[in-house]
Amino acid sequence: GNTYPRKREKMASNHGKELVLEIKRSHGLPPYNNDLMRKVVNETQLLYRSMMKKMRTKSKDELKDPSVTCSIVVNNETIKWNKRLALAYINERLNRIKKIWWTRSSVLPDEVKPNMSQAEKDFFEGYDKILSEYNQEMDVDLASDMSPPSELMVEVRILQDYGEILLRSGQFIDLKRSSVCLLRSDVESLIQKGVAVQLKSG
Repeated sequence: GNTYPRKREKMASNHGKELVLEIKRSHGLPPYNNDLMRKVVNETQLLYRSMMKKMRTKSKDELKDPSVTCSIVVNNETIKWNKRLALAYINERLNRIKKIWWTRSSVLPDEVKPNMSQAEKDFFEGYDKILSEYNQEMDVDLASDMSPPSELMVEVRILQDYGEILLRSGQFIDLKRSSVCLLRSDVESLIQKGVAVQLKSG
């Protein structure tokens, strides 16, 4: 009586396992696998309906039958297993999306956008809004200087006529194509946007 439930458990868990293996073997942010995720959700709903039907239609004596009890327990454990695999996939993707913000600030690379689900895009926008508001209120740039700077001032080459910007010191400067020495905190966002490149000292 235990062979069928165990076989059913293995079949229902395969798609969730594929999701986790796919994200584990990938680099960056691969395309959101909506097809596999939908299969995991459908399987989980099918198992839940099957489990609830047995619990509603079986008599108390039938529910004491070890084969029936085993089937219900296996269904329930498989449902939880599928959920854990799906959440592990989603959580890993969200961690990688957050990492993009910390390395690129609010700029989503063009090659990444098509790989994101709509829910992930909404998450990124909300994450960016919270951190951007914090940056503004506290007058900091959380995404800059992720490692201790070797020196406060850095020399950069401005790659284009960017126009006037307000420095953290409160001064305005008109950025044109040239080499300038500025506070690291002032040029971090310019480097991220591709407006400037840092020149090696020495």
